[in-house]
Amino acid sequence: MLRASAAVVALLVCMMSPLWAQQPEPVEPVAPPEPPVIAPAEPVPPPDVPMEPVMPPPPPEMPQAPIAPPAQQPRQQQRQSGSDVRQVLTDIAQQYRLQVVIDPLLQGRVNPPRQAKDAASALDAVTRQIQGVTWRKVYLRAEMETPSPETLVNWVRALVNLEAQGLIVADTTGNRITSFVRNVTVSPEFEQQLGQMVPAFKTRPVYVVFYQQPTLAQQATALQRSGQRQGQAMRAEDLLALEQQRLQMFMQLPPEERQRAIRMGVQMFMNLDPSVRMMMMQEGMRWFMNMSPEERQMLMQQGMQMFQQMMGGPPPAPPAPGR
Repeated sequence: MLRASAAVVALLVCMMSPLWAQQPEPVEPVAPPEPPVIAPAEPVPPPDVPMEPVMPPPPPEMPQAPIAPPAQQPRQQQRQSGSDVRQVLTDIAQQYRLQVVIDPLLQGRVNPPRQAKDAASALDAVTRQIQGVTWRKVYLRAEMETPSPETLVNWVRALVNLEAQGLIVADTTGNRITSFVRNVTVSPEFEQQLGQMVPAFKTRPVYVVFYQQPTLAQQATALQRSGQRQGQAMRAEDLLALEQQRLQMFMQLPPEERQRAIRMGVQMFMNLDPSVRMMMMQEGMRWFMNMSPEERQMLMQQGMQMFQQMMGGPPPAPPAPGR
């Protein structure tokens, strides 16, 4: 800053020095000579030219208010610009000649998958836009009629969230069994072999789009009862109210049912889409890092106290560095 000021002063001195050099040196005053007498000149008539009227100066322009840039639309309004999810799924069914069953509770607006390569990628692109929504291919018995959408969705949701890895229920009086096995690996020719099974199944699947978790389905039901739509923005207070209801229900359960509820909750979390689990962990880590040091220290102390109360001792110390 001092160097810049000195440069400005030096520049002003250089600019003013020629003016000082042009000033004459002071001399003794000399009486001015008498001015010569000049006869007044005769007035010359003005030429015959019409005089232009003198217009008043234009009024100063009023300053215009700056044009404010268009406000950024909230995320909810951007969602409203999409298409109805049920209509989009209907269009996909017509385009790829599919039999699609939609969860009656499903509402919202999505962007149509215009660059999808096949039916699976189109359904993936739609279901990713609404949290908690997924789709499955369902094969029905050969002699079975397609049930109502609500019934079929409830069946599929129950199977997807079933805790057991495998189960056979036998009816000894009639020599009949009901079996369930999770995540069985099948060959690429699986669909062609369905008609040869005993009992036989239909080789043409039904594509079921539904809320995977019952809590999300209950949430959609509550929103419909209150006159809202799933496409509208949710608030943290709405989720907190649902969590409070779940906590009250949990406290009313007997001890053995609480254990089952915990196991089912863990299994439900493990069955979540990996991207949803990653999002939950990232949000939790972001919340932890945004806490103040005092809040973070208090949370850690409360965690250690809970561990001591449950285990009867302090938590194990972390391993020493280099081990």
